[in-house]
Amino acid sequence: MDTRKNFLKGAMILSIAGAISKVLGAIYRIPLARLLGGEGMGLYQMAYPIYTTILALATAGVPVAISVLVSRKETQGYSGDSRKIFRVSLLLLFIFGIILTLLIMQCAHLLANYVLKEPRAYYPILAVAPAVFFSGLMSVFRGYFQGYQQMMPTAVSQVIEQLFRVTAVLVLAFMFFPRGLEFAAAGATFGAVVGGLAGLFVLMIYYLRFKSASDRKGSKLLYSGVRSIDLAKEVVKLAIPVSFGAVVLPLVQVLDAIIVPGRLMALNYTTSQATSLYGQLSGMAAVLISLPTIFTISIATSLVPAVSEAIAQNDRQLLNNRINYGMRAGMLISLPCAAGLYILAFQICDLLYATAEAGIPLEPLAFSCIVLAAFQLSSAGLQGIGRPEIAMRNLIITGALKVVFNYSLTSVPALNIRGAAIGTVLAFMIGSLLNIIYLKKITGVSYELGRLAKITAVTVVMALCVKITYQNLVNIGLISHLATLAAICLGVAVYGVLLFVIKELDVGMVKSLLGKR
Repeated sequence: MDTRKNFLKGAMILSIAGAISKVLGAIYRIPLARLLGGEGMGLYQMAYPIYTTILALATAGVPVAISVLVSRKETQGYSGDSRKIFRVSLLLLFIFGIILTLLIMQCAHLLANYVLKEPRAYYPILAVAPAVFFSGLMSVFRGYFQGYQQMMPTAVSQVIEQLFRVTAVLVLAFMFFPRGLEFAAAGATFGAVVGGLAGLFVLMIYYLRFKSASDRKGSKLLYSGVRSIDLAKEVVKLAIPVSFGAVVLPLVQVLDAIIVPGRLMALNYTTSQATSLYGQLSGMAAVLISLPTIFTISIATSLVPAVSEAIAQNDRQLLNNRINYGMRAGMLISLPCAAGLYILAFQICDLLYATAEAGIPLEPLAFSCIVLAAFQLSSAGLQGIGRPEIAMRNLIITGALKVVFNYSLTSVPALNIRGAAIGTVLAFMIGSLLNIIYLKKITGVSYELGRLAKITAVTVVMALCVKITYQNLVNIGLISHLATLAAICLGVAVYGVLLFVIKELDVGMVKSLLGKR
């Protein structure tokens, strides 16, 4: 029960932090856009994807690798090795971060003039470069704490990082605005450096407190005798597949931005119409789909060290329980989200965007909530057992299939923009099935299909209640926006009650989420 509490609390802590960060990340763009205008935002947006892509390639796999290895060593009783993993990883990322930062600065002119073809992007790229260094060091601390299944340091540092970043973005953009748009955009991108420094400071405080508490216990550090260089190789071996996998989706999204509008124009849509339809898909529908992933990614992050610990203990039953518990927690969130977004696709888009037609791609895309969750959680399982290369390979296959499906299905006149949404669902469905099959083959896990069927049945009942409620409220004269909100609230209540009835949610689980005993 304690294990389940730790797992749930870790996932919930990360979910809350992720939600706060998302909200902060969305809110600051409003005043920034008002200050910089479309042109200034363009300069800001040109530099930022370069930073995020390089950062993902350099550091995305580091927390996963460290958390897996630390969890494994702690289970084996080699706390000394855990400290060595931390120190050697910190040294690696320190050196690598400095090299990458200098490289970005050196190539800033080249990137601005020849890749982006916008010389004014030079200053924003130059300003954001040091953030790679600080983010790399943060990834080491976060991975170390996650290895102990302590998610609070990651969550607090994430929120503080975002808070300082957002504040610095707005303050520096305003300060440098009189000097020109390129300098204002550079001030905004430097916010990532300020945020990284603040987040790193928080993590260092947590580490010093953690180390002091460990030293006070007086327990002797045990070492396995494995050399630091060999531990470093293990970190790199586990980190590389995850890092390469992290850049697959951004690259696929770039291809989507080229392919989807192009195929729509081949169907005789005008450039303006094709751009508008793509905006409804990627800028409206896809944004709604990303909301449930705040929670499923948090569950996946907590699942990695939990699975690694079970593997280190060679406890197959514990491994089976943890994989199933992670999957079930993910489905408890993704299934109702998918149903709600499908049933009220047009109404939700009208409520949020005043663009009801964005519901056209949202209807089929809603089901990607389920397959994305399945993919994230099964990938976490594979990473936890030390096989991240399988998850990376399946992600590459998924990305390739997404490009093929989007190209072919968007070309079908009866589908048009729906084709791109369907292509995404199909690609991730195949990718998640590949992950799930490989996970079962390697671990022998027995998936709880009966419990999944119960949650699905509850979701269907909830969806019907939402649909009927909305229609009845509109019929009696309530405006669509209020009827939509009322139907959603009722759906949440019905879903929660039914989960208690079928015993997929209980008082103990709720208490563990709230941190109560």
